[in-house]
Formats: sequence, C-alpha cells, structure tokens
Amino acid sequence: MVTTLTVLHPKGGVGRSTTVYMLGAELALRGHRVALIDRDQGQHLSRVFDFYPPSINRLVLGEDTSATLRIVDTAPEVNADRAIGYLREADWVLVPVKGPEAGSVLALPMLLDWLEQAHGARLLGFVPTMYKPPRGDSRQWLAELNRLAARTGTCVFSPIGDLASVAAFRLDAHPYAALAAAVEEVLLGALV
Repeated sequence: MVTTLTVLHPKGGVGRSTTVYMLGAELALRGHRVALIDRDQGQHLSRVFDFYPPSINRLVLGEDTSATLRIVDTAPEVNADRAIGYLREADWVLVPVKGPEAGSVLALPMLLDWLEQAHGARLLGFVPTMYKPPRGDSRQWLAELNRLAARTGTCVFSPIGDLASVAAFRLDAHPYAALAAAVEEVLLGALV
C-alpha cells in the first residue's frame, strides 16, 4: 500500500522541490522505496534529479508501483481547484514555509482552507525552510507560524538552515535527516 505525501504552498520559492528531493533521499536512505512525483509545470524537480542524480537505489523519479511512499512536488499554486485536486490525491500534506517570512506565513490560511475543502488529506505539519536565525524578522515570523500551528493543532518541524539546497545535496551533509526521522515517525504505520 502506497502513502502519498504532497508538498504544497501557494507561494513560489519556498523550497517545495528541495524539500521533496532531500526528504525523498533521506527516507530512501532509511530503507523506504520512494517515488518522487513532479507536478510542477516548470519541472524543476525533474531537471534537478537528472542533473544531480542521487544514486540511491530506493529513490526514483516518476510513478513506481513498488514504492511505499510517493512524495508529490507541486507548482506555486493560487488556483483553488487545482490545489484542492492535489490535496484530494494526498494522504498527508507537508507545507514548506520560507524564512519564515511574511508572504510565506500570510498565505497559509488560504492553504488551510483548501485543505478543509479537500476532505481527507491530513496536515503533517509546517517545515521552515531557508531559515536565518540571526534575523529578527525570521524569528518573528517563526513565532507567528508556531501560533498558527497551535491554533490548527499541527506541528512546526525543526527549521532547515539557509544553506540547504538541492544543488548542495551531498550524502554527507544531511540537512533533512531530522525532518525525515520526524516524518517517518508520524507516517510509520502507513509506511510499514
């Protein structure tokens, strides 16, 4: 049985493709068969996968009937119908939140409304990406993200630092390892 985790955010440049690629690689290293699905019209994930092939046996780009986990990369989405369609295909939703910064956090109520309309997908949590702890505005918006998570009964995963990028992916860096462990813990029943 396959579990589908969709990575979605209405705003562009929040780290969806990087999150899909890195999280997929980390979960494959943890022994799961992972299929990365590129639904972004720009095909950024596909291009990066081809340019930086991860050479991990349990990680594939595209549909794979032997996969236990599908991680779906989506486009920056402001079309409610298309976003709700993505969410209806998902078992779980992971939301990357850049910075966190104002535009990235302020778009979340719209996404939460879409999630409610989709009837079925569960919010796994928010993952702050490109986090810059010394910046006061990053700390301010992280606090706002934590308040939103508390109101919605979801979690905020540990922030991913500003230097984590697909281009810098190396198996010795593992910036997404802690997120993979947390995701695996939540999804363990669905993945086994």
